[in-house]
Amino acid sequence: MAFTIIKNKEPIYETEDYDVILVGVSTHNTLMGNFQGKMGIKYPIVEKVNNKTPFGDLRKLGKRITIDKIGKPIISLMYICTYPSIKTEFVDYKALENCLKTANAEFKGKKVMTTVLGTTRFDGRGNRRKCLKIIKDCTKDLDLYVYDYEQISLREE
Repeated sequence: MAFTIIKNKEPIYETEDYDVILVGVSTHNTLMGNFQGKMGIKYPIVEKVNNKTPFGDLRKLGKRITIDKIGKPIISLMYICTYPSIKTEFVDYKALENCLKTANAEFKGKKVMTTVLGTTRFDGRGNRRKCLKIIKDCTKDLDLYVYDYEQISLREE
């Protein structure tokens, strides 16, 4: 399948063009990031489903919740990091890998959108090269489009 990086383009306006949207989120139920926040606004069920999970529960790391009640697109919340902080890295690489492997199995053959998961100040501040390698290596059965753009908070925007 394909692995395509789309640079400097706002993905929220293109979500309907995809079968599945992968959204990296923290175990602390925050959707304050640019893409996360916009997904919560555009699809209110995202925030509702996320808020039903236990706040701060580290057992969520590496797990996903698939939201398919809205039809297209299917949205998959991926718990890949702990509380967003100013620490250098707070992404859990094993959690990212597990979420992507299970998404690869569940959504095999589908057209999927995501961001550069685990690299922003909202979803992990991880090493960009390492995160991109994990994303590419774990999604071989997906037609994956990765949006690479500068994410700022909704307040900053």
